[in-house]
Amino acid sequence: HAAGKLYDYLQLLSNATGGRISIFDHPMIKSMGEYISRSYVGDGWVVNFADASAKGGGEPGLIYRYGKATGSREMQQFAAYLIGQRSGYELNADRDFFRTIENIASYESVLKEQPALTTAPYTWYPQTQVCYIKNKQGFFFAAKGGHNNESHNHNDVGSFSLYVDRIPVFIDAGVGTYTRQTFSSERYSIWTMQSNFHNLPLINGVPQSFGASYKAKDVQFDAAKASFRLDISGAYPAAASVHKWIRTYTLSNENGLTLTDEFQLSAIKEPDQWYFLTWAKPDISHDGKVLLEKNGQRIEMTYDAAAFAASVDAIPQTDTRLSNVWGKEIYRLQLTARQKTLSGKYTFAINRF
Repeated sequence: HAAGKLYDYLQLLSNATGGRISIFDHPMIKSMGEYISRSYVGDGWVVNFADASAKGGGEPGLIYRYGKATGSREMQQFAAYLIGQRSGYELNADRDFFRTIENIASYESVLKEQPALTTAPYTWYPQTQVCYIKNKQGFFFAAKGGHNNESHNHNDVGSFSLYVDRIPVFIDAGVGTYTRQTFSSERYSIWTMQSNFHNLPLINGVPQSFGASYKAKDVQFDAAKASFRLDISGAYPAAASVHKWIRTYTLSNENGLTLTDEFQLSAIKEPDQWYFLTWAKPDISHDGKVLLEKNGQRIEMTYDAAAFAASVDAIPQTDTRLSNVWGKEIYRLQLTARQKTLSGKYTFAINRF
């Protein structure tokens, strides 16, 4: 949305000055636009950190014009791809008069464009510490570092999402209908904003805290190894008594996604817990395995049964902004450490079965 409005203003400025004032050739402007094609998973699903919805894709005409202005073939072809996904491009009057006129002017051009979805194996945004990695087996992995006072923030440093064959498996719920509470001091009493409703650990019984000082440390993205590594200990308050918590994600063609957590605590208070939010109901009837089946997709996560006890909570979706995306409920898988320990290293492997 923000990049789309940026395009509008830059185009108006260029029009008003006969093209004498234009910064469409700046690499950052192009990268901001291409975020929308890079974050598109497929079949209407998008990566949705913070207050974004997991369903979307954008307005094809706007995306096409942005791509044409910045020389991004990726965006122009993505616009045509969206039209194909939606079985056509219906030209509707927009509440924005400028966009309506531009949609009319570019209508025939976008319909002639060759549709395509980017096949980039990875995307890395170092300033926000967001990464996307794909493999040849249909896995689309997304994760973030950053800090807990970003725009429309959720307390989610180190969280991830995973899609397989364009179907959400491990998810970010998104955000419910905006209310007074959403933008008040009560914001983090809303469950969708809390780290323990993201794919993150609860350390010594303590979740992540809000604020720019609660952030990822030692963030490393390795494209050659298809891995993302960061220390999430800084996202937790002193009450968590965590000295180090190194989280490493690795995506391979052979072994799917591997998540490893290596940690050191300065005190032991409560058993540590690992939370995973899923669209499919987790089957935990097999020791050391979690089975997830949804829309014909079958995924297995393995863990050390001797180290963890598994349980599942159903989370009813009573807010229509969420139920329109996920249906009546989503699920929270909880793995609770059987032993309290000051240090440890655990690995979770996620693949097809």
